[in-house]
Amino acid sequence: MTAAHNSSNETRAELADRVAETVLQHPSVLRLHGGEFGVIATPLPGRRVTGVRTGAPGEPIEVSVTLRLDRPLPEIISELRHRVAMVAGDVAIDITVSDVVTTEEEHGTEREADS
Repeated sequence: MTAAHNSSNETRAELADRVAETVLQHPSVLRLHGGEFGVIATPLPGRRVTGVRTGAPGEPIEVSVTLRLDRPLPEIISELRHRVAMVAGDVAIDITVSDVVTTEEEHGTEREADS
């Protein structure tokens, strides 16, 4: 992991990109998610980092994800929070699970409902 966020040396873009990359490396994360209406994002000149909202130094970081339902959610969220803290430093981190996907859904073989 990289060193913690130095608020005076790192831009919002660099932080948002590093947080997104770190979160996406977790094996239970399928993708970042913009949340309802796509509001969880960091707007940057010419682009957005969807699923990660960073503000001014010291402000909370918001992350929204779609997860594989392969382990207990509290365990995955704790791991994600730890990973983001390694990148961002001592700041509040809000993790939102916007959607979950089961193994069957991920592989396109949803179970048939019992009649």
